[in-house]
Amino acid sequence: MSSLYPLTKQMMELAAMADTDDEGLKQAIQDTMDGIEGEFGDKADNIVMLRRNIDGEVLAIESEIERLTELKRIKENAVSKIGDYLRQNMEAANIKSIKRPLFTITLAAAPEKVIVDKPDDLPDDLVRVKVTQDPDKKAIAAKLKADREHNEAVRKRMAAGEDCEHELIPDPAWAHLERGESSIRIK
Repeated sequence: MSSLYPLTKQMMELAAMADTDDEGLKQAIQDTMDGIEGEFGDKADNIVMLRRNIDGEVLAIESEIERLTELKRIKENAVSKIGDYLRQNMEAANIKSIKRPLFTITLAAAPEKVIVDKPDDLPDDLVRVKVTQDPDKKAIAAKLKADREHNEAVRKRMAAGEDCEHELIPDPAWAHLERGESSIRIK
């Protein structure tokens, strides 16, 4: 069985040859195209099955990631609890440092941290202001589409002989519409 690329190339070549007056040749080309189309369908079935197998593997990997993430969380909690246990006992016994052959354990004072009780009462010079600018892509798309439709209507009127070129809206330099790649849907 061929791969899709050669089958596609054959279909395109046959389609180019199909423009003939010879009915016998036309029928032979159509029969060949029908055969290739069947082979193309078989290949597409195999591709979809492969895709579904890989999708199943992705789901299994996601499940394993969730399991390992939970295991990591549990282990991190255990490390934190063991560290808290040692810290609490060193504080209770008033021990600041323990020197051992493999480790030196030091009880370090925590750094001071600021707790803001009334954020609205802070002086202006102690407040940072963040300003963000985010393009409204839905509004931009609506404007660009409306301008395109307007220009298409004006061009139709111009083609009919009307003098309305001055009504054309120039394309903006700040944005444009672009269509992405097509997609396949499998039901």
